[in-house]
Amino acid sequence: MAVALVPALLLFDPVTEKNGKEKAKAKPDARPKKEKRLFCAACRHPVTHQDERIVVQGGHEHRFTNPQGIAYHIGCFREAAGCAPSGEATTEYTWFQGYAWRIAFCAHCRTHLGWRFQSGDDYFHGLIVDRLISAGPAKNG
Repeated sequence: MAVALVPALLLFDPVTEKNGKEKAKAKPDARPKKEKRLFCAACRHPVTHQDERIVVQGGHEHRFTNPQGIAYHIGCFREAAGCAPSGEATTEYTWFQGYAWRIAFCAHCRTHLGWRFQSGDDYFHGLIVDRLISAGPAKNG
């Protein structure tokens, strides 16, 4: 069974979003609603929702390389209830100035999904785009 990966571009387009809402009010759509939740690609546990996407330091998506030379493509999300942050927060090698980070695992299978960044009361999740999918568990029946 093929699994749909999260599109490479998760950017929010306010014009498209506004027009889409106006069209939705104008006439009912017979097509099935598109799944907006995002799931762990390893186990399909719900992780977050497209509506949780946020812009941090000028963009929703970012590309970073850690000190070991591993490159990551992440998307920023306010909430990610399906993630379990682990370890002590640190500002060492942070990708977002002023934010400490903790590694974030899938709360179900413990796959590394990204990081939880926090600065005082402000926080967000930087999730690895290719470790999220938009297709959830198979439905029975």
